[in-house]
Amino acid sequence: MKNLRSYDEDSFAFYELVRSRKRDAALVARLTAMDANMRLLFDRYDQSFAANDLQSLNAHGYVNQDKADLGELYEYDSATLSKLKDRLTTTPSGRLVKCQYCTINSISTFDHFVPQGDFPEFIVHPKNLLCCCGDCNPRKGSRWRNAGQRTVLNLYLDTLPAVQYLFVTVDIGFTSMATAFYLENRNGVDARLFALLVDHYSKLNLYERFSDEADTVITTFRSVIEPYRENHTLQETRQFVLETIRKEQIAFGQNYWQSVLKLELINNDDFLIDYE
Repeated sequence: MKNLRSYDEDSFAFYELVRSRKRDAALVARLTAMDANMRLLFDRYDQSFAANDLQSLNAHGYVNQDKADLGELYEYDSATLSKLKDRLTTTPSGRLVKCQYCTINSISTFDHFVPQGDFPEFIVHPKNLLCCCGDCNPRKGSRWRNAGQRTVLNLYLDTLPAVQYLFVTVDIGFTSMATAFYLENRNGVDARLFALLVDHYSKLNLYERFSDEADTVITTFRSVIEPYRENHTLQETRQFVLETIRKEQIAFGQNYWQSVLKLELINNDDFLIDYE
């Protein structure tokens, strides 16, 4: 999991662009009549975003025709939103094609961080759209704040720790291997941020989802180790693998679940006994 880069141009101009692409003239006219309020609402969102204070937002209360009209703006496969997705997922080293909520599935939708049902005014606010997969999006749900505090991780705003917080235990049997992922704050992560991480991993059922995918990772990992071990000592093999994992963590995050699993395996004597 890595932090995402948020949209850095004028948010309301993006809204106007999305609206301008609608073909229904009556719809466009009704939406245009809302511009004065919408501009104020977008400014308020941008200010709260800059202050990392989204939990203070109050819904405008659009209902009926106005709410339905705003809902018409969101089409994931539209050219404008597709370009936004490409822009948000393009990095200096390439494209983030994996959902960063789970780092398992490919991106296939946008999560509306501030729920679109309660805040239809932000249905196409570019800072309110985070690329994710169709598995994570419904799991996240619409509960995002409680008692004036934000309770959901925001990968635009919450800087992920540079220390390890995701761990795994590996139970190696004669014919099978079981994994159990968990979070532990043994390296001094800020308590509030750690609470957001716990909510994220628990709500999205990531511990179980990681374990469900672990067998494929372990099989591939063995195929990397075996040919290298044929011509190198065990210590040389371990150092080679550790360097590979470090590069993987640079690319995919310090707590990328596959890297965490590989680190546990390469330091597990029961796993390495096959390569002695």
